[in-house]
Amino acid sequence: MTKGEDWSYAKSSERPDRPLSNAQLAVLTARSDRAGFLHLGLQYGQILAGALLIAGTGMFGRMLGMCLMGFGLVTMGHCAQHECIHNTAFRTRRINNIVSWLASLPRLTNPIWERMLHKDHHTYTNDPARDPEIMAGSPANALPGDIYSYVTKILRIGGGKYGLGVWSARVAILTTCAAGRIVGYSGFDLVPEKKATFVKADLQRSCRLQLGFYAAIILLVAYTNSWAAAAKYWLLPMLVGEPLHAFFHIAHHLNCEHDYKNGRANTRTTPAPSFVRFNMWNHLYPSIPFHQLPAAHDALHGHFAHQSSSAVSMHRDLVAKWIPHFQERLKFGTEKVETEWVPCAE
Repeated sequence: MTKGEDWSYAKSSERPDRPLSNAQLAVLTARSDRAGFLHLGLQYGQILAGALLIAGTGMFGRMLGMCLMGFGLVTMGHCAQHECIHNTAFRTRRINNIVSWLASLPRLTNPIWERMLHKDHHTYTNDPARDPEIMAGSPANALPGDIYSYVTKILRIGGGKYGLGVWSARVAILTTCAAGRIVGYSGFDLVPEKKATFVKADLQRSCRLQLGFYAAIILLVAYTNSWAAAAKYWLLPMLVGEPLHAFFHIAHHLNCEHDYKNGRANTRTTPAPSFVRFNMWNHLYPSIPFHQLPAAHDALHGHFAHQSSSAVSMHRDLVAKWIPHFQERLKFGTEKVETEWVPCAE
């Protein structure tokens, strides 16, 4: 990586797309163990509330509990992992490391692996040739190519190493990394050895520990014949929670510019619950902790190119405008689409 190429953590004075002053950043980048534990407690409270509803009677209550628990395990778990791998959820780095690992367990993800790839996602945001999140998808501009792809992306099915979507990809990632072969988001694309060597030993050890944990859980469930409980309080909530998470997560870079050095134009913000809303601010200032993002939102209001009025509005535009726009561009050839992508007018 050449000097100045790592754009995500460059000094603000070197980033013309960053409008906040150093004085503002000094306030907004203050981290707090107290705020981290408070939010973590609320997250586990939500999961517990969902579990209590599932344990109750009535189909509606159980379904509501599945959604509540699934959203807590998946979306809130993703947010906890994400903030912790940025080392912003808590002031103490060791707490970030512990919580990121615990938050990753239900979703079959690994924080060391995620941190490795997420760093490149911030450095090369929305660059078709270098952003690992886009490189693992299809098409390379991160837009679903058609309605079928849109539905499978939301439901988190199809694709993956064994055709089972996100689940097979995650199992493949854990098992492959545990064996010492470091792969990317697709579950089978090898990470270049030059990058993998920095995390290989720690990642291999972490994935083996994680797989050992799952093996112990399976043995415990089998010994106690608790398969129904495992399905009710983990598998089914996860199946429900992943599409709920995808409903918000899919929007982060859709129909945005491929200029990885322009944080105001390569990321989208969509009104949503505050804990999944501020992706654009996170990309422009990754050192701002989650509990300061609402204040950052106020300070940065009006500085961004892509803002959908609501999640529903974003999905309506995706189906009615952006996918047809991609199909039109596709007529010029995939290579031209990927290298000369022009976002659909909003």
